Amino acid sequence: MQQLESSLRRDAISLSGRLMRWYYLAIVLGSAIYLYLNLFLLRGIPFLLGGDQVYFWMFAQRLLHGEVVYRDFFQYTTPGTDLVYAAAFKAFGLRLWVPNLVVLTLGIFYSCVCFSLSRKLVGAPAAALTTALFQVLVYGKVLNATNHWFAVLLALIAVLICMERLSDRRITMAGALLGLAAFFNQAHGVAVLLGLSAFMICSSMRVRNAPRQLFRWFACLFAAFTLALLSSCTYFLATAGFAKVWYCLVTYVAQYSSQRLLTSLGLPSDLTLNMLPILAVYIVLPVIYSLSLWRCWRFRKDAAFPWHQVTLLASIGFFLLLEVAVSINWLRLVAVSLPGVVLAGWTIEQMPAVRPGAVLVASIAVIGVATHQSLAKRAACSALGELPAGRVATLPQSLEKLQWLAEHTRRGERFFQAGWPGVYLPLELRNPLYLEGLDDSRGDDMQLAVRQMEIKPVRYVLWTHTLDRKCALGDCGDSLSPFRRYLMASYIQIRAFEDGDILWRKRETDESSASRR
Repeated sequence: MQQLESSLRRDAISLSGRLMRWYYLAIVLGSAIYLYLNLFLLRGIPFLLGGDQVYFWMFAQRLLHGEVVYRDFFQYTTPGTDLVYAAAFKAFGLRLWVPNLVVLTLGIFYSCVCFSLSRKLVGAPAAALTTALFQVLVYGKVLNATNHWFAVLLALIAVLICMERLSDRRITMAGALLGLAAFFNQAHGVAVLLGLSAFMICSSMRVRNAPRQLFRWFACLFAAFTLALLSSCTYFLATAGFAKVWYCLVTYVAQYSSQRLLTSLGLPSDLTLNMLPILAVYIVLPVIYSLSLWRCWRFRKDAAFPWHQVTLLASIGFFLLLEVAVSINWLRLVAVSLPGVVLAGWTIEQMPAVRPGAVLVASIAVIGVATHQSLAKRAACSALGELPAGRVATLPQSLEKLQWLAEHTRRGERFFQAGWPGVYLPLELRNPLYLEGLDDSRGDDMQLAVRQMEIKPVRYVLWTHTLDRKCALGDCGDSLSPFRRYLMASYIQIRAFEDGDILWRKRETDESSASRR
């Protein structure tokens, strides 16, 4: 009888393992197909992506040209994302489809992590639906592979390691992963480190562990975190110097955050029905974390309640939410929303009265939104063209501008885009300045920017009209005035584009003197 029960148990485990493998295969294939349709035409032509990820493409280009972050160009985050894009460009070339491939690959990893985390709380069908909701309504809404997404992915893998139980080995592995997460975004890595620390204290108090064990856990966590982070940053500390790195990663970030503290909710200015999922994230995250932590306190002695998993996820999500709230932006908020999405799926699963209707609505939303996203992207990006970095599908207005610039520039040429740096990769141009662009908050570097423009032969400057939003009747009382005066004295306007950007060309006398130097 015991042999029969043991055999049935082994068969059940084997069947469950095979079923999970099929679920993961479906998650990977489904995510890949969905993301491909939103990143490429069926012929393989990439859509031209935007968002803050273009900064990291530019940083990666500069790394491939032999420049060093912090020393040769400014960056206020840790350089992990720069290195990912640099490695991708090194492997496949400076092609426009490469960032799309990075976004697709990152999305597949997120789907697997989301499904794995959800499986710790709900069954496989509910976990698959939660994954589809996150993929379509959150990740697919932005398709913006910035440092936030890479850091949070590594942090959630660390959380996944600790979801079953805490041990010295698991905590050490988690600490190392959080150190790597901080190498992509220092704030997210530290936030999850604090969240995991708070969870370890609560867990130790709940089961009445000896203080010595808690101290050992903290030693494992912080030692692994510190070693992983320092190992990753050693090269940059050696090349740029500790003082420079500290200013970029700590001092400047603190100043930037204090300037934006509670000034707005960080919502996009063009709120439409398409932004409803983003608005939902603003509402759901604080509610679901508060509710989950309250339930963890209420059912802390209930053996049937998944206290460990829920408390860990809620603690991590809550600390990430607090960190983002210091300088809130909707792109940052959705990037740290996965713990809340998983807990929301688990909460609905615990409500039998609303579960059938919620599953139906969620399924319809996933199918409808995914279809709309794919069709809308193809309708909007109807212009196909050839650029120095390859064929691309984009907005007609954007393609006209890029093709005109491509006809008047050369690959590898120094070109300064004063605002959002969207032309460097498509046209294979180089930013000549220490700054990634001009910003009113960086007034102390304007004189340096002018000096670098005078030393280096820069034929063209693309000026963004949004930099003049503080100007009235020709009087611009902001910190960009020194650069404006230099631009007007040394360059001449030659083209105004439909989006309001203006192209300036170096005056002939300055060009000849620059060539002699």
